[in-house]
Amino acid sequence: MAPRTTPDTVITGMGLITAYGGGTSAYWRGLLAGTRALRPHADLAAAGFERTVTAPVAMADDAARGERRGSRRGVLARVATAQALREASIAELGYGAMVVIVGQTPRANDAGDGAAPRWGRDELAGPSPADLPGISPRAETVYLSQACASVSFALDYARTWLRSGCGTTALVVGTCVLNAYEYAGMAITGALSPTGARPFDTARDGTSLGEGAGALLLETAAAADRRGVRPQAVLAGAAARVNGRSPAASDEEAISDCVRAALDDAQLERVGYIHAHATGTVQGDTVELAALQAVGAPRGWEAVPVSGHKGGIGHLMHASSAPGIAAALGYLRTGTAPGTPGLDAPEAAGRSLRLLTRPRELPGAPRSCLVNSFGFAGNNSSLVLTAPDGSIR
Repeated sequence: MAPRTTPDTVITGMGLITAYGGGTSAYWRGLLAGTRALRPHADLAAAGFERTVTAPVAMADDAARGERRGSRRGVLARVATAQALREASIAELGYGAMVVIVGQTPRANDAGDGAAPRWGRDELAGPSPADLPGISPRAETVYLSQACASVSFALDYARTWLRSGCGTTALVVGTCVLNAYEYAGMAITGALSPTGARPFDTARDGTSLGEGAGALLLETAAAADRRGVRPQAVLAGAAARVNGRSPAASDEEAISDCVRAALDDAQLERVGYIHAHATGTVQGDTVELAALQAVGAPRGWEAVPVSGHKGGIGHLMHASSAPGIAAALGYLRTGTAPGTPGLDAPEAAGRSLRLLTRPRELPGAPRSCLVNSFGFAGNNSSLVLTAPDGSIR
């Protein structure tokens, strides 16, 4: 392949809140421990739902940081954004910056910071830029919704924007809250597990919804260098595609095409670790493995490690890519690939792949990671992250 001529896009900050707690460190510890934060949800059961095993955020812990005004979605988004800006050593995003908010539209006739019912329709909307700390009115704002691949689509969009020279900094924010309206939308599909998601397990019986928020700060490599900030990773490859062949089922050909495109964009034949979409549904997990095998076999992959997070913290829907990216950053930082919480009896994965039930140190493996995110209506995205210097830090 020809040498890359476009400027690198780097990740300099990340904020994350999940059922494991606030921050990427709490998430990484929970993932390495294989903790399953899934449990029956009393409010959903009281609302008449039968399958209520979920992974909510405990708002009493440090994740909330005393931010109780407004909607639950707004609270989670504010905390994740503050974490990302703090990690990136940025006080405010203004002119030359873009904010991409995924999954929801802004509230009509925004009433400010008044209290909102936990199960109210307000939780379907927002957050607006006014909800987020450190966002100047001079920053550009974009709303994007691509089902469960929304965060990955947004990162691809932001990278294109940065590479075009329109600006130097972009923030992507995604949230997922547990409310009756959104839960009903998943319950009607029949995809929810009665016992809790077990991705790639031969006895898996569906997915489980989680709650949380993720925020990612992207910059051009030149901008990060001028600020003297060391990147956490390079967003080396990205593919975001809509095939539209099925309203719900995963499509092997579409997924494999997406993975190939991301690898080719990154100019890589293989990666050291794959963080799979892995919802825990029978059809989805099988198709994802088949698609990865179709990509890996011709490229000579041998037992590339694969794992996922949804058996631990559930499926964060529009924000589901964020925990996957956090896992990729953990791998790039430590050289250890996490296992898959809830996976006891792995499905056959073929010669090209190795499904991880527990963490595995990978000395000598490439410092690169593929993160898959797939959604309803053929929204598919794959990202490739690499260590900024190609080594463990």
